[in-house]
Amino acid sequence: MVKIRGRWTPQIDYNVLARGVLTELTQLKGRLSGDQIKFIRLQLAMTLQEFATRLGVTHPAVLKWEKSGSKTTGMNWSTEKDIRLFIVKTLNCGAKELFQLYVRLEDVMPEKIIGIELDGELLAA
Repeated sequence: MVKIRGRWTPQIDYNVLARGVLTELTQLKGRLSGDQIKFIRLQLAMTLQEFATRLGVTHPAVLKWEKSGSKTTGMNWSTEKDIRLFIVKTLNCGAKELFQLYVRLEDVMPEKIIGIELDGELLAA
């Protein structure tokens, strides 16, 4: 715990937290929401145009996904798989992890959003 402005708060390494959330999003059994897409793009420090170019779509398409908020984006499953695989590559995970995720995603095409769970104790510094 750390005291900030007179209040005790958990001491959290936000880089570790963000990496943990990104990792969990790659493994998510449900579809990604607009809020999750925006989180991914911002954590990867990409503009709308950079993200769109990387995915082979227009930046208005990315903006549309992000504006869907807590609802599913409506993007096609192959684009969503590409986003998840891109996260794993960006986090410098090994080839084994990338392959395992790819195989798992090939067998799954969920239709709904499912939340993620993180262990707060593991994320505290």
